[in-house]
Amino acid sequence: MFFPKVWDLIEGFKIHCDRKGWKLCGNEDIVDTGREYHYFVWTRHIYPSTFKKVVMNPYFPVREGTSYKMVNVSFIAWISPVSISEKVLEIFLETPGLSRKAAIYDTSPLYKGEPMCLRMNETNSIVFQEFERFLTEKYRITFKSLSKPRTAISSV
Repeated sequence: MFFPKVWDLIEGFKIHCDRKGWKLCGNEDIVDTGREYHYFVWTRHIYPSTFKKVVMNPYFPVREGTSYKMVNVSFIAWISPVSISEKVLEIFLETPGLSRKAAIYDTSPLYKGEPMCLRMNETNSIVFQEFERFLTEKYRITFKSLSKPRTAISSV
C-alpha cells in the first residue's frame, strides 16, 4: 500500500478544501469555511506541554497581505506520523470539553503499511469529517479509536 509523505498529504487535502470552496489562510494550515476556522497541526511528535498550551488558546495569527490578524479557531486537529504519548491522551481526556474542540490523528500505522489511522475525534468539525472522508476515498484508510491510557481507564 502506498501512503504519501505528510507534506504531499497536506497539499492534496488543501487542494480538496479549495475545491469545496473553503478558504485556506495564507501559509498556515487553517481552513476557513466562512463560519468557523479549523486548524491542522501537523507534527512529528506531540509534546504534552505544547499540546496543552495550544489547545487552551483559541486565537491564532493568520497572514492577511503584509500583516496578521488574530482568528478564533473553533476546532484544532493534531496529526502525527508517530504514536501519541499516554500523557497527551491523558490531557485530552481529562480536560473538560476538549474532545468537542480538538481531534488527534495518529497516522503511524499508515507508514508501517497498515491501511488504518488511529483517532480521537468527537468534534462536529465539517473539515475534520471531510479530512477523514478524503483519506478513506483517496487511500482506502479505515479509522480506529485511539486507546485510552491505563490511568484514565482505571479512574473511570
